[in-house]
Amino acid sequence: MKKQEIINFWIKLWISQNNILKVLELVTGLDKSQLFLSNNIDDKFIWKIEKHFARLVSWEPIEYILNKAEFFWFDFYVDSRVLVPRNDTEIMVDQVLESSVPDLYIDIWTWSSCIPISILKNLLTEGGNFLKKAYAIDISKDALEVAKINIKRHNLEKNIKLINWNLLDNFEFDTSFLSPNWDLNLDNLIITANLPYIKNWDFKNMDEETINFEPDLALYWWEKTGFELYEKLIYQIFELQSIYNIESLVLFIEIGFDQKEIAIEFLEKQNLKFEFFKDNQDIDRCVKIYF
Repeated sequence: MKKQEIINFWIKLWISQNNILKVLELVTGLDKSQLFLSNNIDDKFIWKIEKHFARLVSWEPIEYILNKAEFFWFDFYVDSRVLVPRNDTEIMVDQVLESSVPDLYIDIWTWSSCIPISILKNLLTEGGNFLKKAYAIDISKDALEVAKINIKRHNLEKNIKLINWNLLDNFEFDTSFLSPNWDLNLDNLIITANLPYIKNWDFKNMDEETINFEPDLALYWWEKTGFELYEKLIYQIFELQSIYNIESLVLFIEIGFDQKEIAIEFLEKQNLKFEFFKDNQDIDRCVKIYF
């Protein structure tokens, strides 16, 4: 079948040419240059191509169909057990890397582990005789299975410890994971968290791909503001800081487009200093909080 005929037909059904070409590459095994030079698609691939396009027509994210998402210039395995990594979240990685990054940090509700993997890959590239390790915590066992795939793919099995836990409730540092000679000095601890921040079933500001296909556990959590889970986490951080006598701790979080004032009000009540950073759409998306 003519490649252009396939493209023309599915464009009429509101599938972008970019996604069409991605599916053709996936099914045929051709790379971009080979596909560009090909005028015909072997008929043996047509049924599979149509199956994938039917999923796209139903608004399923292309990342789930390809089992691949790009984040911070790295490729990650994804499926419907985890959120699709967003470009807006990359601002958090940028800000962490611009900070004084300690040898150890914690990522909470890690999902595909795209955040800790991106941070550690950049830190390890810089070299140095530093112990770069992270705890990656998630409430979902299914999500941790996806995270495990990505950690292995990026050769970080010795650098990231996965934990099935709810936030930091009764969290303890496992020094056996760190090093036999590790001195548990946490005076410069960093925590990253991309928690669910959408008010329960607040569909009006969401697209169909997200509503129908991404895991509810990653999206909805509270009814009033959507910021309640961050409030719970911050109280737990106060407790962790007290238990381990941590002098300096910085938390990076991602918030919704309408939560800046809510965040400010809560953080000021806790006497915490903070900074906001904008995403690619000029929305205050990342908050750096100083404890």
